[in-house]
Formats: sequence, structure tokens, C-alpha cells
Amino acid sequence: MKGVKTVDSYGKRIQQVQKVLKEQDTDFLVLAPSANMFYLTGLKTVADERFQAVVISQEGIPLLVLPEMYKEIALFGQGSKWQLITWADQENPMDLIAAQISVQKSKVAVDDRMWTSHFLSLRHVFGPAEFYPASQLMKQVRVYKDEEELDLLRRSGALIDQVMEAVMQEIRPGIKEKELAAFVESQIKTKGGDDISFKPIVAAGPNGSSPHHVSGERALENGDFVIVDIGAVLNGYCSDITRTFCLGKATPEMKKVYQAVQAANEAGFKAAAEGVPCEKVDQAARQVIAEAGYGSYFIHRTGHGIGLDYHEEPYMVEGNNTPLEVGMVFSVEPGIYLPGKFGVRIEDIVALTKEGPVRFNNFSRNLIEL
Repeated sequence: MKGVKTVDSYGKRIQQVQKVLKEQDTDFLVLAPSANMFYLTGLKTVADERFQAVVISQEGIPLLVLPEMYKEIALFGQGSKWQLITWADQENPMDLIAAQISVQKSKVAVDDRMWTSHFLSLRHVFGPAEFYPASQLMKQVRVYKDEEELDLLRRSGALIDQVMEAVMQEIRPGIKEKELAAFVESQIKTKGGDDISFKPIVAAGPNGSSPHHVSGERALENGDFVIVDIGAVLNGYCSDITRTFCLGKATPEMKKVYQAVQAANEAGFKAAAEGVPCEKVDQAARQVIAEAGYGSYFIHRTGHGIGLDYHEEPYMVEGNNTPLEVGMVFSVEPGIYLPGKFGVRIEDIVALTKEGPVRFNNFSRNLIEL
């Protein structure tokens, strides 16, 4: 089925990671249940007090260390791309790992999302090792999306466009922010999504001046700008879109702000090109808003990468000189936030292709008055 990884695909990814381990003079990579583990194994487990990890060295077959309860799903259809080690509740998994690896003075990349208690136990296995965050290594592989990943991101974007269309039909005076947010979650499942990629943000009226507002009890009123920031997960891959609707007629000030954000979104999109530093996308969007007189009200970066995590490399932010390359996927989401009044944000997911930037969100970016 298109968009589903094969065992050989995971094997190739492991080989890529081992190549980076050698290049970075790193002896081991230890991944906890996270997007990183899913990326290399296709396994979805629940992170809890029981230790789980993938241990990868520069050469050879990785170790997959899991509680016995995960043995069946780990073996099913996964071939021989790793050595499976399962442990019972009365056993110490660290002893099992120590028996399988040769450790002297090592350099070890450890998953950023590993529980602290697990990491402290793991340190005893590796002794006087140098540890650093695995994200510094994994980003070099995950930042480039292959065709299967791009297809899933495209499909996830099309799905969330459909959800946004349904949300627009639900916006009316009297409905509460949290009711719209709950509607989003139900629609994602109804339309074929696996889950939400983050808690939906519905911010009405003055609540819109907080970029990460928590949807609450406020009922929508005529004259409100309503920010809707939502995302879905499809086969592990995230979507993310923001649109701002006007409930009733927009005032001249509201129209001016909206037009500035819309123009900034377009400028950021057009600035994305192969070899262009990430910060140039941020600068292009920010310049439009500054020239409109609202520079001090654009209070966050222009964008973030997206894939198995809804926030990942690369980041469209001042100071990031990383050049954009084909296969990178990221958001362009400028906004203006006027305290006590309203906010406006327009966000699309953009993929950089050989032909240039392509949007994965196609819901209208024009001002919609409801």
C-alpha cells in the first residue's frame, strides 16, 4: 500500500543512521519510544516506567529491547533488521544490554524524550561515556522526506483541509471555543485520521492575541476574529494548518491586519528556494508585517519543520543559516497579535521540491466573513 514503509525501507534508514554515527564519531545511538524509534522500526509502543529502547552501533544489527508484552508485535512482519531482546518484569533490562555490547570509553547519542529515570539507569551500562541529545544526529536523516513520506504529508494536509471546511460551517455566535475544538477532534477521526497532532487551538476575539491560547469557555460573538489552528496524524505523519475567520463583518482595522498577514504568508512561501537559508523565509514574512506597521506584534518564528513530529527541523527563524534543500517540509505561519483586541495567523505546510515550493494546504487564504 502506498505510504506504508517496508522492512527494506527501515533497513535503509538504519544504514543511513549508522553512516551518520561514523561521521560524528559516535559509538552508540539509544532511542526511546518516540518518533525516532517509529522512524527506524515502524513500532508504536507506549512510553511508561518499563524500559524500551533501540540501541544502534556503527556496524551490525541493532538491539531492540522491549518488555515481554511487546514481543508479538515486535516480531510480526519485521524481518531480521534488529536483534530482539525481551525482558520480564523481574529482570533488569540494563543487564541484558550490557551483556550484548562492548563498552570502553564511548560517545553516546540518547533520545531527547527518554525518561530521566531510564537515562540514569542506562548511564551505568556505558560507564564514563560522553552523552549528547540524539536529535543532533537524527535530524540529519529525518529532515529529508522521501517520496512515501511526502505522499503521507500531502494526504494528511488534504485531510485537515477537509476538517477546516467542516469547522467553518460550525462557526456561529454562541458556540464555545472548547466545543469547536472537540468538533475538530471528532472530524479528524470521521475523515480517516488516526489522531490529532496537537490539541486544537480555537481562539476567539481578544483570546486570539495569545498564539498558543488554550481553547476555553468563551462563546463566539459577532465581530470576532476566530483563529483555528489544527492538525491531524495520518499513518504517523502530521498536518498543521491555521486559518482566521471573521464572524460577521470585519472592521477596516481587521481587514488591514488580515491583508498584512496574508501578504506575509505569500512572501514567506515565495522566499523558499533551494540553497536559501531558513532565516530568509522568516525575514521575508517579517518584513511585510513590519512595513505594514505591525512588526512588534509578530512575536514568534515564521515556521517549523513537520513530519512524524509536528515541530521538528528545520526552523524558519532568525539566525538559522541552514540552507533549504529539496525534501524539506515546513510551515509558513506569520501572525499579528494585538493585545486585548484580536489576532490573525495564516499557516500552510510547504514542501520544497525540485520545481520549487509546494503547499500541502489549499483551503482558502482569503478573508472569510461568516
